[in-house]
Amino acid sequence: LYTLGLVNGVASGGYALDAPATRAQAAVLLFRLSGEENAAQAASGSAGFTDVPGWAASAVRYGSQKGWIRGTAGGAFYPDQAITANAWCAFLLRMLGYSDTAGDFAVSDAAAFAQRIGLTARAYSGTLTRGDLFEIAAGALTFSYRDGSDTVIARLVESGACPQAAANALGLL
Repeated sequence: LYTLGLVNGVASGGYALDAPATRAQAAVLLFRLSGEENAAQAASGSAGFTDVPGWAASAVRYGSQKGWIRGTAGGAFYPDQAITANAWCAFLLRMLGYSDTAGDFAVSDAAAFAQRIGLTARAYSGTLTRGDLFEIAAGALTFSYRDGSDTVIARLVESGACPQAAANALGLL
């Protein structure tokens, strides 16, 4: 993910793979996986959340506007709250074109659904570490959108969000 320009390390160095992943970190990774980072930066309007830090605001706003991300009770996003496997898988599934509102999956079972359709290689449950978040995201790179139009990595390369040479070198295309 680092080679593709999708993740950065933490301020103290490294990737803090064993640290709990937060909802804000997941939102930023999701919009980087979408290949729509430039569109997200240019988007206007509000996500309706007042508790999102500046570094994650455009990702949360764009993800919310696209219907990929939802807040929690009371209209708050709780960006520093640890993200659960079901919440992260629901974010990803929505980005890929699946809909919980149309009955494709239930948020309460999103991680199991993701495993059943091959989005994740193993069962995830409870809160995720940053390593789990990255592992699921890396697995999603070669997964196709629901409409079969492309894989995530193909869209990232096509949009210019990831270099084709890096994707080829990693055997992703």
